[in-house]
Amino acid sequence: MAFGEVVHYVIQPAGWPEPVRGIASLLSPFHCLDSSLRPSNEHPANASSSTFSEPLVSREVPAPGPYTAKDFQVLIHSTAAGLIALAELPHYGGERSTVPLWSQLLHALLNTLSPDVLILEDAPFVMPRAQNVASQPSNLIDGHATLIAAHGIFSTPRTHSGSSRTSSRNEEDKDESMYSADSDSCDGSGSVDSLDLPLQAHMLPGRGRCLSAVLPVLLVADSNNIIPLLCSTLYQRHVWGICQPVVGLCCSRTGTTAMAIFGWLDSDQSEEGCMATHLALAADDRLDPSMGVFDFTDTRSSISLAQFVLGLRTHFQDIKGAISIEAVDSLTPLHWRSDLPDFETQLEGRLDERVASWTYQVHVQTSSSEASSSSTPRTPSPLLDTALVSYETMSSPFLHTIVEDEEVHGANACLPQETRVTKVKERGRGSQPRSSKNSSKRTGPSPQPPAEIRSSTSSRAPSPYANSRFATLSDTGLKDGLTISNWLFERHAFTVGRIPVLSKELADTTGINAMVEIYDQMTTFTWSDSIKVILSNAEADSLVSDIRTELCNTDGSPDCQSSTINVPSSEDAEFISSRISILLHAVNGARQCDDVAKLHGANEADRRHGWDALLLNFFQPVFGQRDVLLERQLNLPRNLAADDSSFATRARFVASTYVTLCSTQFTSLVTTTDTSGSWEQAMVAQRQAMQFVVDLGQRNTEEKFVEVVAHHSSLDPCTGKCDAILVIPCPGVATAMLQRISGVDQQENFLKSFMLIQGLKPEKSDSNAVENSSQIGKTIGHRQKTTSGRSLQVPSSSSRISESDRNKLHNPFLYHPDSNQATQKKETVLPKNIPRDEPSGKDLLLPVLLAEYKKRDESAISTAMNQMKTYLVSAVTFLSKLGITDQPVFGLVVNGTLGAITMGWKTNGQIYIMERNVRHYDIRDPFQALQFVSILPRLARHGHSLRRLLEKQLASIDVNKLTSKPWSKLPQRQEDERLAAAEQTGLEQSLAQDRS
Repeated sequence: MAFGEVVHYVIQPAGWPEPVRGIASLLSPFHCLDSSLRPSNEHPANASSSTFSEPLVSREVPAPGPYTAKDFQVLIHSTAAGLIALAELPHYGGERSTVPLWSQLLHALLNTLSPDVLILEDAPFVMPRAQNVASQPSNLIDGHATLIAAHGIFSTPRTHSGSSRTSSRNEEDKDESMYSADSDSCDGSGSVDSLDLPLQAHMLPGRGRCLSAVLPVLLVADSNNIIPLLCSTLYQRHVWGICQPVVGLCCSRTGTTAMAIFGWLDSDQSEEGCMATHLALAADDRLDPSMGVFDFTDTRSSISLAQFVLGLRTHFQDIKGAISIEAVDSLTPLHWRSDLPDFETQLEGRLDERVASWTYQVHVQTSSSEASSSSTPRTPSPLLDTALVSYETMSSPFLHTIVEDEEVHGANACLPQETRVTKVKERGRGSQPRSSKNSSKRTGPSPQPPAEIRSSTSSRAPSPYANSRFATLSDTGLKDGLTISNWLFERHAFTVGRIPVLSKELADTTGINAMVEIYDQMTTFTWSDSIKVILSNAEADSLVSDIRTELCNTDGSPDCQSSTINVPSSEDAEFISSRISILLHAVNGARQCDDVAKLHGANEADRRHGWDALLLNFFQPVFGQRDVLLERQLNLPRNLAADDSSFATRARFVASTYVTLCSTQFTSLVTTTDTSGSWEQAMVAQRQAMQFVVDLGQRNTEEKFVEVVAHHSSLDPCTGKCDAILVIPCPGVATAMLQRISGVDQQENFLKSFMLIQGLKPEKSDSNAVENSSQIGKTIGHRQKTTSGRSLQVPSSSSRISESDRNKLHNPFLYHPDSNQATQKKETVLPKNIPRDEPSGKDLLLPVLLAEYKKRDESAISTAMNQMKTYLVSAVTFLSKLGITDQPVFGLVVNGTLGAITMGWKTNGQIYIMERNVRHYDIRDPFQALQFVSILPRLARHGHSLRRLLEKQLASIDVNKLTSKPWSKLPQRQEDERLAAAEQTGLEQSLAQDRS
């Protein structure tokens, strides 16, 4: 598909076309002024090596700004080192995303362009209309930008400035108000005037009232999206009467190189629909900063890129100064948006027929379900009917979309038609911002088992839920409906608080006291003068020196630490200090994202890249030793109650033991002013446990219990996508286990059903970030916009545990426990020279920490916690099958800039998830960010201890037992499908005999 672009390939620095020659002059080595920025191994005499072209003689040299690349040299070197280390690691089934590392550098550079620069990450944008409108699929209207730096226009006065970005960081989180362009209003009051602008003046998708407009200055996208992104921006600028060229960077999501692309519109073409876009880029994709081809792993190249980005300050001000709403009203409209096709060319005179078809669709959709889900989109316009294009046209080879949660297994493994809600994320994990008002309605009632299961067995296995959809279901306890409480109970899992019990017998049975001690050893922190000295003397970028001063001036209050705790160790302090600049930039980035969220709203990707960067830099993946995997599919555990018909007779007893545990935790908690919040959570947990017993009593017979569990099992999700997982590779272990299994098919089935982490399907490599430049000129990427189905909402009876109480119970950010900590010993440091084996795609990976990210939204906390519970139960179940019990796996639940550390373990056949009274950290605060990253080296050592446990008992693992009844849900699902098929066959045979 072409958008009418004309591509100009440039072969030398002096060959840039006249319209972009001024802005392209920023690529000249003339702008990399400071010789101190050269890599230490490069002699000044070699500054103009043969790799780089001669400086560009330009008539237009932008004035230098207050920052140079020298202010970012530590971050530049750290980014290069991190990307080089990442490239040496095995892929484990899927290309590794490099975005979290290089986007942090770009984010830091772009923040200097202007005090009010607006930076959006993983942002959807409206694609331009194709040159041949009839060939453009009507549901492929959104592209996907990796990063956009822009100037924003808002309908309300801005409430912060650059100077307030630091002073307002520690305000209460409840004062944060987020809104986006698709909100009805920024504060919910409806008193804010909308911007009176046509849709053609916007390039970001949105709904409802227009409260803001975003005009991009620098565009970053992969090769599939960069061209339509540049074209959309050029058309938008024309609508605003802005003539400046556009600047883009084509950056791979899995590579390390970037190519600058400049664009402009023909000045002598004004006829509507005939404006040609011109794009200029280097003809050769070999590394050459003077031609706009950069490599983040090459420090000299990154320095040139930094100076180029910093040089865009004047360009930013030019765009800002040219903005005029009056100019939009005075110019002839340009209908460029793909979601607003032209009536004549698109409908070809068939308007009446199309409207009639659309009206019928609306009638069918509204009458086919009892109530619509909150996530159900607007009814499609009659102008956007897929009947105009073929299926082959819609299935573009450049589409890179993945379902948010899981791969679909089996012919029937899809969401039920009446409850299907498909969430599609592009590989960069972006999601469109939605207002907090809308997002608060995401939780739906739990589906109740249909009446027919009480009298007969369905001949067809129902389709399972996606894990993300399942996590949004309302939790009504152990009533008959599908709930997270039922899911946990049927897998012998309970949730607990971080509260040691006074009963020694209960402590030995549950392991709770030992696990609280381990949790404290992992998460507590001592703030000492010696650590301050180490951090003060560490090398850091001057740009973040104020944040380091703020950190070192922090006094560790009793609410933040305990003087009796001797962690982190001096080795960890030295390790963190060597990366202190990365930490401070992460804090600064989190603060900037917070400002953007208050103005424009936020999506999950705005924060996840910052968290990913912290995990990658401070867990520090090392070949064969430890690793950080992003967005991986996890096997979820099978329903144990569905396999055990005798569980019905023991269920109430099991629930009563949970009552005892919650009651004991409640009475063991010393009530003080500092523990009042924990006391309230413990009281609600006790009430919930009692309600569980009541709920089970309402299942009158064992037969009904078995039917309800079978119904739950038929809907349980099979896999779930974890945002990040910290693992310890065990090279050779999987190979040793496979050697005990005969047959290639049996081996493949074992890997698929036994391994916790599912290997992703091989993706088309995008490691060459800069494709051949002629290929970029031909490649047009699209993003498929999927339509969610309507959900069949089944009313559920009310529970005695109120929704507000459940929110208190499952909110790890509600209370902070650090005023009540135990004394801990200084931990030992594992030797650094651990022998390493060659890793492979079949390595067994031991889970250490699993992460689930959500944007800042209180209504999303319970969803994130539910997903985390499924991950932790899966992880500890997997470890138990390897003979590892009484050992914790940790979880990181993120809500914007807040991250809570949870934990799960298995003892005496019972799983426990610690979700209450846990520690959480706000990475906008440098001290809390320091506390968080100090946990990661300790987690690495914990992971190595798990590997030693596995190595000791590897010979005793019975592989035949593991294969006879796999722990994961997928084999159980396949068993149910085979049983349903056999029953269907028997039913058909019986009917045939009756007819005969």
